[in-house]
Amino acid sequence: MRGFTVFETLISMLIFSIITVALGLAVVAGKNALFTNDLPTQLRQNLLFAIVAMNRELRQTAPSKTNIGASSSNNYITFKIPHDNNGDGLTVDAIGSIEWGEDITYARDGSNRLIRTQAGATSIISSEISALQFSRPAGEADILQIDIAAQGANNTGSWQDTEQAIIKMRN
Repeated sequence: MRGFTVFETLISMLIFSIITVALGLAVVAGKNALFTNDLPTQLRQNLLFAIVAMNRELRQTAPSKTNIGASSSNNYITFKIPHDNNGDGLTVDAIGSIEWGEDITYARDGSNRLIRTQAGATSIISSEISALQFSRPAGEADILQIDIAAQGANNTGSWQDTEQAIIKMRN
């Protein structure tokens, strides 16, 4: 009965090691390619998530309950949405007037994040937001326009994406 020699064992281990390293490098290269191509998708998702979050609340407000303010490079919006203030399960009072909740503010902070503030509590809605602009088209008191941009970079370059939303306030 003849077994493997030390030389044959070393050669087989060398071949196995070369194959393992080659497979490992292929996996790393594939992972890097995925992340490189994923950045534009992440930026698009950040924009869409921000637009959906703001749209959901802003369409519930009224033009008289919104205030668009300006800061150094962006602006912000403060508004109110209907809220059951007296605990009766309705957002209207006994005479049919809408009960309004506390102020809600959407703004871009110094770290390029879209933040939502209500009753002193701040939450991050989206990141990598490079520009945020709220406006009302002339003659359209119940229409609100949001222009938002996201920007990011990785080892292969820099990407930017923009989105615009037109929201009709209902109340």
